[in-house]
Amino acid sequence: MADHDLRETTSGLVALYESYSTDSGRIRVEDVLSAASAVCGEACIAAAGEFDPEQHEFTPGSAVLSDHINVLLAGDSSDWTGVGESVFGLIRTGALASGYSEAEFPAPAEVFRAFAAGIAGTEGAGWGFVPLTVPADNQPRVQPIRAAYELRGPVRVALAKDGLTTRDWPAITALAVVSELGRVRDAIDHRVALTLVLETVNGMAKTAPMTDEAFRKAANG
Repeated sequence: MADHDLRETTSGLVALYESYSTDSGRIRVEDVLSAASAVCGEACIAAAGEFDPEQHEFTPGSAVLSDHINVLLAGDSSDWTGVGESVFGLIRTGALASGYSEAEFPAPAEVFRAFAAGIAGTEGAGWGFVPLTVPADNQPRVQPIRAAYELRGPVRVALAKDGLTTRDWPAITALAVVSELGRVRDAIDHRVALTLVLETVNGMAKTAPMTDEAFRKAANG
């Protein structure tokens, strides 16, 4: 895929995320980062190919763990030296190029531990949210599972262009996350932004997505 086409697709995703996260003419930084990261997490599920995020038998919002997902996310590595060009690796490389520093990144092991501790805890993050270690004021207002579901249609249209396959989706959506990180760099604490992004990508890649059937059942009571 040509670099021009890649930039065009990424820019299209960024426009979708920001339109989705606009309220009364303003975009809340945490909400757009969460939405972009949620889409990236679901893209990892689609690329892994172990089940279809649009049609599956899992309870939406339940944890679904996978070794393949860990490889896609971080090269199955617990530290930055082994992530290569995985999703985490692409986000890290792009964020560093956008002005973030190495010291501002949580270690992949911290991200994985936070998710494991969150799903094992008695209180939990609440349905549709992923466990986050960022301050309460920096939590997203919209559940990531909802954002991924509501953005699924237009995102799929954008990703279907230029011959992209599901195997391309994690990288493309990771680059869109990087673009958003660059755009909000001066509006949020860097470590908070990076932690929010990485924990949401990881959490949503390990969470059963919402399906049309489950949505209809919920709407009908």
